[in-house]
Amino acid sequence: ASYTRSSSLVLSVEKFRQPRSASRSRKIRVLGSRSTKNEFRFHRNLWICKSSPSDAGGDAEEEEKQEEESNKDPVMRTTTTSSRTRRRSPDSTDAIASALTRRFGLAGGLAWIAFLSLGVVGEQIKTRLEVASEEKNTRNVSEADRVVEKIPGTGITYYDIVRGGGARPMRGDLVVLHMKGYANGSLFVDTSDTGKPIVFLYKGRPFTAGMCLGLEMALESMQAGGKRHVTVPSDYGFGEEGISLKPTLHVPEKQGIVPPGANLTYEVELIRVSIPPS
Repeated sequence: ASYTRSSSLVLSVEKFRQPRSASRSRKIRVLGSRSTKNEFRFHRNLWICKSSPSDAGGDAEEEEKQEEESNKDPVMRTTTTSSRTRRRSPDSTDAIASALTRRFGLAGGLAWIAFLSLGVVGEQIKTRLEVASEEKNTRNVSEADRVVEKIPGTGITYYDIVRGGGARPMRGDLVVLHMKGYANGSLFVDTSDTGKPIVFLYKGRPFTAGMCLGLEMALESMQAGGKRHVTVPSDYGFGEEGISLKPTLHVPEKQGIVPPGANLTYEVELIRVSIPPS
């Protein structure tokens, strides 16, 4: 659209914010403004304002005069350009820190940072204490003291080789373990050989890398740091279908076959139980 001095519409270079109660139909954004060289310059946050033709001419002349002065003075030109292109800086992603800083100044923001740092240090101390307690309470179980226990109604049996002193896994916990699995006496999975333990969410589905329902049930009473020998019948293993482990990006050398109806024997080491990251 063309711009003339006699027009009743003028461009205001001043930022104008309408009240929230104003209707949306009155908010008309201007794409450009006329310069001294009869060109259109693009601006942000410019608004159309109604005015008389005489006011329009006066505003245009005043704007041209300011333009000429700013072109002469490099400092003023820089200031004018920066004021036109100035954008609102984004607030902090931490709403509490922003609120405290606005209310109490820099001291409020620093106090909140100190509070968060204290929480991080406290969590690290708690983790170290838990690890120390786990190591202290973990002990080997001699062959004479090993007791075979059963899960009623399942045929699943297990006994502890090392009794852990850490936490027991609960639904949704992040579990890290090493595992050796045998199907009818033939090895089909060994994570200790590859050095890459299995990491999964406890009681999550689908099962991961040789895990089955029977082994999941045997892990329920196990503590972190422990080592257990588990025997799983085929009904709580892979049933009449069996399974074939396929290589993955994380473990390209993974392979193994569990034939249909095979009874399973596991030797598992529960390395860590923790809350998964949000």
